Amino acid sequence: MNFSKVLTYSEAQWKFVRLPIKIREEEFPEKDKLFDMKFQEKTYKLKVNNPGNIMITPLFEKHKFEPGETITIKTGKNGFEFSVGK
Repeated sequence: MNFSKVLTYSEAQWKFVRLPIKIREEEFPEKDKLFDMKFQEKTYKLKVNNPGNIMITPLFEKHKFEPGETITIKTGKNGFEFSVGK
């Protein structure tokens, strides 16, 4: 899987990434189950919450996300890999 999207103002402000239903159901664990997400050489434990969002609050220790940035989530060897670009 290779999923990219541009962060909205709400996503950056409230520290979440909204997933499309198909990707959420096919690629991610059930809601509230922890999974590994690698970001800037560190692995974080994240989960999908009830409306199908990934809360990215822990990732803010490495990067302050801004509206308009493009985030990419890829399937990695041990979970998922998260990256950000303009």
